[in-house]
Amino acid sequence: MTYKIFDLPTHILVIHLVVVGIPVAALATIAIAVRPQWRSGKAGLAVVVIDALAVVGTYVARISGEQFYNHNPGFSQLKQIVDHKNLGLTLIWYVLGLLVAAILLILAEKYERPPLTTVFAIVATIVAVAAVVQTVRVGDAGARATWSSYITK
Repeated sequence: MTYKIFDLPTHILVIHLVVVGIPVAALATIAIAVRPQWRSGKAGLAVVVIDALAVVGTYVARISGEQFYNHNPGFSQLKQIVDHKNLGLTLIWYVLGLLVAAILLILAEKYERPPLTTVFAIVATIVAVAAVVQTVRVGDAGARATWSSYITK
């Protein structure tokens, strides 16, 4: 992956996809959790595709973030950037959990397992909320690392 696009670090461009994509994926997953008729057919498949794209976007943001961090040796000395990096490394697991929860929910619906379907709907909703919360935490840490020296307190 190239480190820069249009003379901007790739990470700066990719994170916007993640900041929008993860909440969209979470809302889509919650939608199929609360509306059983949307789980089967094209709607359920569309949610899995959206969640998978969120995983890919998160992975690209992670790789580009590591490149950005490695190209700037001074970053390792800045606590706010290190905090953002450490939080960012966890985000992929939340988004993978979202994808797995959606798949399990759709499979439980397909194979007509009502008790499991209810459990997976609850789990999918919880994981979706957790993914959005973690996205906000990572984004907030990144914004603070970027802008804290410009903001007067």
